[in-house]
Amino acid sequence: MCGICGKVYIDGERKVSGNEITGMRDVMIRRGPDDAGLFIKNNVGLGHRRLSIIDLEASHQPMSNEDGSIWIVFNGEIYSFKELRDELLKKGHVFKTKGDTEVIIHLYEEYGRDCVSMLRGMFAFAVWDSRDDSLFLARDRIGKKPLHYYHDNKVFLFGSEIKSILADEYYNSKKEMDMHALHSYFSFLCVPDPLTMFKGIRKLPAGHTLTLKRGRADINKYWDVNFGGTQVKTEKQYCEELMELLKEAVRIRLISDVPLGAFLSGGIDSSSVVALMSQLVDQPVKTFSIGFSEDRYNESSDARIVAEYFKTDHTEFILNPKDIITGINEILLYFDEPFADSSALPTYYVSKLAREKVTVILSGDGGDELFGGYPWRADRPGYQLALSRLPMFLKKNLRFAARFLPSAVKGKNFLRHIDMPYERYILDAKAVFNQEERSSLYSDELINALKGIDPYHYNLQYLKKADDKGWTDSIMEYDLKTYLPNDILTKVDRMSMFNSLEVRVPILDHRVIEYAAVIPASLKIKNGISKYIFKKAMKDILPKQVLGKIKHGFNLPLETWLRTDLKKDVREIILNAGRHSYFNNANIEAMLKKFFGGDDSYNFKVWELYVFQLWYQKIFRGDDNERS
Repeated sequence: MCGICGKVYIDGERKVSGNEITGMRDVMIRRGPDDAGLFIKNNVGLGHRRLSIIDLEASHQPMSNEDGSIWIVFNGEIYSFKELRDELLKKGHVFKTKGDTEVIIHLYEEYGRDCVSMLRGMFAFAVWDSRDDSLFLARDRIGKKPLHYYHDNKVFLFGSEIKSILADEYYNSKKEMDMHALHSYFSFLCVPDPLTMFKGIRKLPAGHTLTLKRGRADINKYWDVNFGGTQVKTEKQYCEELMELLKEAVRIRLISDVPLGAFLSGGIDSSSVVALMSQLVDQPVKTFSIGFSEDRYNESSDARIVAEYFKTDHTEFILNPKDIITGINEILLYFDEPFADSSALPTYYVSKLAREKVTVILSGDGGDELFGGYPWRADRPGYQLALSRLPMFLKKNLRFAARFLPSAVKGKNFLRHIDMPYERYILDAKAVFNQEERSSLYSDELINALKGIDPYHYNLQYLKKADDKGWTDSIMEYDLKTYLPNDILTKVDRMSMFNSLEVRVPILDHRVIEYAAVIPASLKIKNGISKYIFKKAMKDILPKQVLGKIKHGFNLPLETWLRTDLKKDVREIILNAGRHSYFNNANIEAMLKKFFGGDDSYNFKVWELYVFQLWYQKIFRGDDNERS
């Protein structure tokens, strides 16, 4: 895995310096500690940091074609590169390396920008084509690898991580916070694509390309997937075909010139990956898991059962509050923007644990989004449909009355959203700070600044299709296209790269995704069983304990840590670190009083505020150039 960056002066007159690109490149050293390279020519500069996985001695980047007219910087892995290489050799292309980077160059020579649709893997890359003075950026189909950019009438900047763009003096001197992103963050725990918390910096969405030519940036979608299908095969056929696809997806991800292993939580997804790996390798799979010193959150015994069943070379680490406190600020700030999914912390530590023995890891991410792992999100309640026919004045009165109900009263959350369209209710009811709570959190000044900005704008588009395909398919497609790239894959990429570890995700192979999308929703959640067809496909290769395990997620004792070991730091950061006028401080004081008094309904709210204030203090009050 690698880090890429680059800069283009739009007018073509000003020249990029080596120092400019080196500065952007080397803040990403954790993504690529093994090698570094530059390409500088007139108004264009490309930078690359390399974590060597395949063709260890060669494949230095930036890399060019034979005549030097095309240059590439590439982050990721192309699992089909050997087959593509053979096809290109037959067409007369000549190769000087044995890696996948050069394959992309020759594919680009042969097929132009359509080459991206031929790639099977995870990737983000940039190609400078001096034949027409164009820059071509591409990001993989589901967003496993990140790519950010900034564009105005003077300059175009891009980087694997935001910190690369912040390292550029031109942008850093004018950086501002994006108000739309702030509004969305306090809804989703993270900033959704294509926004970032920095005005003008954008994420290239998954499955898209960007072409910069003559100062104009054109963004195009090259891949999409739509959920919804009717049953055209027997359950047995679906299970057999799904198993073959998954086995192939795991097999091609075992290609590596460095040691390889797997994350293992004991859940069905990671256990399935380990089971298939065990069938495909001739030595024990190296597996890694994290547990917690608090018994009710510790599920390391589940991972141990699977490890013993498949006779893996298993390593586990039990986290305690001291471990978390030691590195919490550095871990959270590595994201470059506020990211409040607290499972980033154990993800960091399991990545650190794995990196002591391996350089490449396979993970089980994606199974819930593809196969119905969140059943509580799927069905549109019948009572909601019935109540949707009530007169609006009555619904508004019910919503107003709900404000006075105790928090523990069942149905209060529903009544608070009764006058909303259902797709907006789905988002607001699950928001960390819902619409009413954001109004209480924000200062009058911020509320005025946010007028006309909808925090759900970029997410609603996926739910508005629900009437055409049904809610179960719609919500799974929504999770795949929003929650997965914005939260899960961002977390895995940053925390693994912090430790210079490459993570591969076989369940999110695009062929598996395309197949899963057309499996009927009725076979994903059946008779109250979530992931029904996936479990049935895996039943002959997994221990029974795994198939019957109740899903818990990557939970951690956050509220305990915030009220004890982290209490002093949390109060100090939330109340004193910001020195801005965004929040209603009196309401925050009241919220903290309730939280520290034992009200668990504020757990994630306090955490989200803490993460934001920590980030704000570093970026707008501190020296962001000190970050590694």
